[in-house]
Amino acid sequence: MIKSSKVRRLLLMTLLSVTLLPVTSYSLADNQPAGGAPRVTDVVYEAAVKTGVVNVSTSAQLESAIAQATAGTTIVLADGTYTGSKALQISGKHGTKNSPITIKAANRGQAIIAGAEVLQIVRSSHIVVEGLKFTNTGTATRSIVVQLDGSNHVRVTRNTFSVPATGKQLIWLEVKGKGSSDNRIDRNDFDGKSDSGPVIAYSGYNSGQIKEISQRDVIEYNHFHNTSSTTDNGNEVIRLGISKISLTSGHIKVQYNLFENCDGDKEVVSVKTGDNEVRYNTFRNNSGALTARHGHNNKFYGNFFFGDGKKKVFGIRVYGNDHKIYNNYFQGITSQAIFLDSGDYDGGTDGKAPNHTEDDLKKQWRVYRATVVNNTIVNSTVGITVGSTKKYAPNGSWIANNIVANQTGILYNEISSTNTVFKGNIGFGSTLNNTSRGPSEIASINPAFTESGGLQKLSANSPAINKAVSDIQLENRVKVEEDMDGQLRSQTDVGADEFSNAAISRKPLTMNDVGPNAPE
Repeated sequence: MIKSSKVRRLLLMTLLSVTLLPVTSYSLADNQPAGGAPRVTDVVYEAAVKTGVVNVSTSAQLESAIAQATAGTTIVLADGTYTGSKALQISGKHGTKNSPITIKAANRGQAIIAGAEVLQIVRSSHIVVEGLKFTNTGTATRSIVVQLDGSNHVRVTRNTFSVPATGKQLIWLEVKGKGSSDNRIDRNDFDGKSDSGPVIAYSGYNSGQIKEISQRDVIEYNHFHNTSSTTDNGNEVIRLGISKISLTSGHIKVQYNLFENCDGDKEVVSVKTGDNEVRYNTFRNNSGALTARHGHNNKFYGNFFFGDGKKKVFGIRVYGNDHKIYNNYFQGITSQAIFLDSGDYDGGTDGKAPNHTEDDLKKQWRVYRATVVNNTIVNSTVGITVGSTKKYAPNGSWIANNIVANQTGILYNEISSTNTVFKGNIGFGSTLNNTSRGPSEIASINPAFTESGGLQKLSANSPAINKAVSDIQLENRVKVEEDMDGQLRSQTDVGADEFSNAAISRKPLTMNDVGPNAPE
């Protein structure tokens, strides 16, 4: 009798789960009377939440499904608008690497999160948010569209951010909190931000002596476009950190993103922590720069920068210690392509500045040991600039094996007197330099470019081929093993391009390479 009873229970449970899995017929409105008896569909829905796939079509069902979700639960949102006036919170929820908790649209871009609401993921892990359209504008106390707070292994993928202007400061996606790490923001579309505040802000954690930024995150294959300027400062597309946590390290990668017509701030990407990499991105016609505003030991390589005559299109600008800038391609830049600025604060050769104040952290720190190698700058207004009128000129930097071929301006512009080492560079077309530099430092020769795929590359008879200077001090700073195309370097050429017949694995990105419909 005992065995037969167990068998009957197992059969009943199996039948129930099979019956509930395909359920999709839920109420389309959140109008259940308070205290009213649950409808048949609501009873079925509550049971279905415990299965692997949960289909929802109302805000109430979505909130209930999130509350009951466990590892392996996939919540599928039907086409429609989900509106609320509070935080839509995923708190203390944990999937696993192979069984995440997934919240996704049944049809990409057709499930719309709207109203005065925030999608907030708090102290959670292995969560996936996929294919939604965000038009929500945050709550009165939290001006954020999506927030990851103290969470890890969260993936925000293939979503569309199209948030209407509010006239107030609004962050579209914020990553913050103690213990945040290993998150991935990929293949999203961020379009048309006109309110003040960053599109993506890494705000970190700052409490007493504990200061940290999210660790090992990846931001990739996103399309950022059409941000417009406001009178406020702090409207970056991506901001990695804030001044108070700027001496921490993030090991964050910003890669394979497309930035187009981003004019919200003079810093399109503002790196404010250390040990991060910004690589393989394409910047088109942005009135701003990729800037190492704070922090040390960041790498900027393999990026493509283009301008078409718009004013204030910059390339890369840095402050702080031990930054590496290599294999970048610049074309049509209307301001400085590469700018090693002077600072208004000296953080010291180790960059620790033991007696610094919070006000000191906000300042522009002196550049120590920047390495600018194997970059190509063509048809731009200004090439490589060293120093400015500020007090602390760059110290101990190297500029080697670069090509600058502009028809206007100064190719290598040394505004400050510094101990910068120049070796193996090429300059052609305009004023070579405003100081005395010999041909071993900057050679005034035609690099003999040929156009390929809209880029100026080395032709077979280029004097840049196999002429890169090798120096053990330089190689100890950075060893350049590939070129901007992803081709291996042999006897290294000068500039970002290595003359090669090998297959090209990287090129400037287009809208087909990024955003919600990009290939995996």
